[in-house]
Amino acid sequence: MSSSNKGKTDMNRRQFLVASAAATVAFSLRPNAVLAGAQDFHPIPASKLPTRAFGKTGARLPLLTFGGGNRWMMHDEDSGLEIINQAIDSGVIYLDTAHIYGKGKSEERIGKLMPARHKEVLIQTKIRTRDPDRWWKDLELSLKRMNVDYVDMLLLHSLGNDEDLAAIEVKGGPVEQLYKAREQKLARWIGISSHTNSQTLVRFLRRHRVDGIQAALNVATNDCMDMGFEENAVPVAVEQGLGIIAMKVMGQDQIVGVYPQYDYARCLRYALSLPITTATVGMPKKEHLNLNLKVVRDFKPYSPEEMQEIKRQASGEIKISFRNFMAGHDDVA
Repeated sequence: MSSSNKGKTDMNRRQFLVASAAATVAFSLRPNAVLAGAQDFHPIPASKLPTRAFGKTGARLPLLTFGGGNRWMMHDEDSGLEIINQAIDSGVIYLDTAHIYGKGKSEERIGKLMPARHKEVLIQTKIRTRDPDRWWKDLELSLKRMNVDYVDMLLLHSLGNDEDLAAIEVKGGPVEQLYKAREQKLARWIGISSHTNSQTLVRFLRRHRVDGIQAALNVATNDCMDMGFEENAVPVAVEQGLGIIAMKVMGQDQIVGVYPQYDYARCLRYALSLPITTATVGMPKKEHLNLNLKVVRDFKPYSPEEMQEIKRQASGEIKISFRNFMAGHDDVA
């Protein structure tokens, strides 16, 4: 990437600045390099769908977020681009991806739509590495893949246990670099995602100030002695005024499609009945998009009594099977 012609072209396009005169290779980015992001973020687009406030950010997000993970990646690129364009046209303007999804293919697909549709959407991506020397390079590569100068939401990806928390908190590590990315306007907002350990997520939130979280939230994640995001992490996020993004709403093929009483509509409606902002759902086909759009447009929250009954019904085998699945799950796609 040090080729002078290609480097200059990319530098002009991305508006990179180099912190030190000694930094002669534009893309050899280290954690202390200065990468200039947007001079001004584009205005937050409006959605045709029902929306909710995204914490204290001033934004309102549609109840449905487009998931750019494995379900979207399982089909060919043309089909993937067709469905995401249809989603955006329908008001699904919040797009979720990650640096490691499809080994970068997810971000590259999104990049096919940018910059033509950039001002119509908000983009969220996530950086997984815990290596301080690699984190900044992964961020730069994600931005390059998506053909943007910044993302709207940048997350530390998949916080695990307390040992993992210590790894991201090291001096010069991912937490510090996350804040630097926001300072340099490479991200409008920052946050963290977590899949299995709500107690560790709560510890993170007590120590660090971010704009939002993404957490596994479905009918099987609500036991305070289990994964516990609904019982432990969501109240803290609400207390701090954070935006809350639900993921694994359908149970990652462990709930919807396995237990007939828990179809897509019931699971999505359950998640949206929680005090969250939006629910991330993988929608590889037009019929999936249309079904979820109907739930969102017609949404009425479950009553507290209905929520308790749904949780009671899921308290045995469903909860155990999902927990066991997530214990070995690696969110790479």
